[in-house]
Amino acid sequence: MYPTPEELFESFSNHRPEGKLELVEGHLVVGNTIAGSRLLLRQVLQGWRADAAIALAPMDLWIEALKVGFNLPSSTEGDRFSVLQDLETACADVEYQPENLIPGEGVANYPYHPHHGVRQYLSTCLHGVAEDLGGRSFGRDFAMRLGENGFTPDLMFFKSKNLNQLYSWYLNGPAELVVEVLLSGHEYCDRIAKRDYYATSGVPEYWIVDPQRQQIEFLRLLEGQYESQVPDEDGWYRPSSVPGLAFHSSSLWDEENWYGRRSQPKLFVLETEPQSFQRIQGIESAQWGSLPFAPHLQLEPTSIQFDEYVSWCPPAKFEFFDGKPQISYKQGTKQVLGLLLMTFGLASAVKVLPPQAWMQALRQRVLLAQQDEQRKAEWWQLAQQAASVLRERFDIQRVGVIGDLVCPQPLNYWSEIKLVVWKMDRRSDLDIYKALSAMSEEPKIQLINVEKDYLTAEEKEAIEGAIAI
Repeated sequence: MYPTPEELFESFSNHRPEGKLELVEGHLVVGNTIAGSRLLLRQVLQGWRADAAIALAPMDLWIEALKVGFNLPSSTEGDRFSVLQDLETACADVEYQPENLIPGEGVANYPYHPHHGVRQYLSTCLHGVAEDLGGRSFGRDFAMRLGENGFTPDLMFFKSKNLNQLYSWYLNGPAELVVEVLLSGHEYCDRIAKRDYYATSGVPEYWIVDPQRQQIEFLRLLEGQYESQVPDEDGWYRPSSVPGLAFHSSSLWDEENWYGRRSQPKLFVLETEPQSFQRIQGIESAQWGSLPFAPHLQLEPTSIQFDEYVSWCPPAKFEFFDGKPQISYKQGTKQVLGLLLMTFGLASAVKVLPPQAWMQALRQRVLLAQQDEQRKAEWWQLAQQAASVLRERFDIQRVGVIGDLVCPQPLNYWSEIKLVVWKMDRRSDLDIYKALSAMSEEPKIQLINVEKDYLTAEEKEAIEGAIAI
């Protein structure tokens, strides 16, 4: 039903999608393709199990999703147990065939792949001159908002004036220069789809870098359309949207330059007097955690709004540990999963796993609900023990509990013991972490320092109603 951790590690290492999380037409697009989104959904569910998704929507909705997704009988007579029993019988007759979701070339386990190396070298060199040009350069994980879409180019340069406005978590409007580095199998996205989006949205200079062919296409926006440009007679290319910047690609293709193992020749030079970056102050907008995480899950796909994308989508840090894929740790994985379920809708999402996996998760949810009173009592006892440790060993006198443990709803797959503390010495962070980890591996005990940690809007609201222990 599920691959072993070793099998999943092999799959994730060699065939995971490229590390990009973008919002395109209301969908979370992973690694430049919707196939990459679906592949990541399957890999996350194979590692975290169907239980991780079941916890994010009502059971009745999942039951309906299984019926629609696998074309099962639609009878809903009887109690919950009878419905699940009938559904499980119907699932046994499904001949499940997994989808082929391998998108293009796998590069995840090869750090010196030309795509990674060229992107890293370009980013390092542009960053070195960006501020002297009166701007900034960012790589992935910083979104460029174009309408209701959120793109994360491999590299972009902007000045936060006229064309665009810099906010804490994204750039609003087209950057003066956008660079995408091609990856085999994803050429359509960069050469066609993004080219059209960038042109329509007014990105004045768009470069498409092809490491395999060792070529760069310089595109300049003229009267609403991109036209190819060539370097000047001296071999340097000078983008019209960034006066004073010159670029030469002669050293870009040399692998020895990619990761700074020797003195890196400059790709970019400044041909004007240095300027200072002056950010135009604007009213802050959406940022990480500014909206409570509450994905809108239905049978059919649900459009993701830009503010939801910025608030819920973590950095595209794809890792594998504890036997499963991780996207910016547990909370990031949970929220990416929710966004992917919105992207595909539940009736389609269920098809990435065998129906028996979903039935097992549904039965587990029913069982945990039946045991909820006992589990909450045990968790409360553990929370009180943790509070005693914090007071006696670390002199933290004010401790509170927030999260699922203080809510009337049953604990779920993602629930943790969340303690909030005041007046904590940050020098004790590591010792406190070790002490709490030694007390319990499952459930995990999460500690939030009210006065020091970055707090999401959801956490701020919960802290106001924290229960002291």
